[in-house]
Amino acid sequence: MPTYVSPFTGDVVQPTDVSYQSLTFSTNQELSWPDSTIPGGSTVVAARIIDCIANAPGLSIRLPPANQISVGTDILFRNRGLEDFVVEDYTGSNDVTIAAGTARYFYLVDNSTAAGVYRNFTYGAGTSIADAASLVGSGLTTMAGKLETSTDVVEVSVAPSLDETSRALAYVWTSGAGTFNLPDPATIEPGWFIMVRNGGTGALTITPFTGSLIDNTSTSTFYPSDSAIIVYDSDTDNFFTVGLSRQTTVVYTSATYDVDSIVGNTMSLVSFAPTIQTYVAFTGARTQTLTVTLPAITQLYVISNTTNQPGYSVEFQVSGSIQPPIQFGDGVTAILLSDGTNLTTIATTTVTGLFLANDGTALAPTFSFISDTNTGLYRSSSDVLNVTAGGQDIFEFNASNLSSLQVSTPAEFNAGIISGGTF
Repeated sequence: MPTYVSPFTGDVVQPTDVSYQSLTFSTNQELSWPDSTIPGGSTVVAARIIDCIANAPGLSIRLPPANQISVGTDILFRNRGLEDFVVEDYTGSNDVTIAAGTARYFYLVDNSTAAGVYRNFTYGAGTSIADAASLVGSGLTTMAGKLETSTDVVEVSVAPSLDETSRALAYVWTSGAGTFNLPDPATIEPGWFIMVRNGGTGALTITPFTGSLIDNTSTSTFYPSDSAIIVYDSDTDNFFTVGLSRQTTVVYTSATYDVDSIVGNTMSLVSFAPTIQTYVAFTGARTQTLTVTLPAITQLYVISNTTNQPGYSVEFQVSGSIQPPIQFGDGVTAILLSDGTNLTTIATTTVTGLFLANDGTALAPTFSFISDTNTGLYRSSSDVLNVTAGGQDIFEFNASNLSSLQVSTPAEFNAGIISGGTF
């Protein structure tokens, strides 16, 4: 190998220079000086700067012979991996550990032997694994020496206690109706946020701390399958949601259920409750009432019992509610309103065309007119039908005693075609 001697120092001068090398290794490595490196060989060129990533613990990098170069030759090793590695001289001794995330500078001061004498020092830490790890906080992690965003998913069936440690967490609600109470703004830092998804069966209410608002309202409701990011606004001490969508059109769903094919006397629709539900009986095998559980959400349902089985009913109850179930017998079609806790019957009718109305009064008869609401028909008592005009009874048809049917009126009776005219 040709050598070059400096006329000023008398030392051997390295004739070529490689500035940078990226080295990822899983076995021990040997370096060679640029003018001695054989392309495709087993050694790696000793560049002035080498970025290193060791893929296993306990690995080493061996320096080339020191007597082939001049003093002052230098190499900067930077460990960009997760594992420490060792730099050793040509003889395999005088090793130095390069810790993960650090950079170490070597320069040659004596080249009289193959081992040589190197001096070294550690550079101030830059953007590295060690520094990134020290900066990790909520919503951050490290990957290959860099900070990366990270989100932990937490499934909960009991409302969590939200505070600063909840920052950047993604909560998945898995129960029925529930409430998340947002933290006191005085206890959280600017930029605080969480992610929420309602994966449960009931409405999830998000309630801000006293004095704060969410989306300029006192509460926000997440219905099943709703999700959003909830962000704290430190300028106003309020919260707002990002990505919480609302349906702009009403979508109706329907299903028909054969009560005879349902095992047992209960059926849960908490995961999916169609707005229109029809109940039929194909075989007539059922003999007991079927209890249907609806999700704890605000919804309007149309229920139709067309089982043609008068011996039992189909009844409905909201999940988690203490309200007794509401029953509907054969032939009944009803409109039910759920407020997420209780059910209210809005109207009922039968598939045979019967209309069941309220009793009414003389002032507000059951059957009246838009332009005259105190005139019409109403039921005053059992088997008694009344005709009212101007809020006053005119006729009463009494069949409470079938052996003595009565028609009575407090009014004067005028008959134009009867002689005498007036009674």
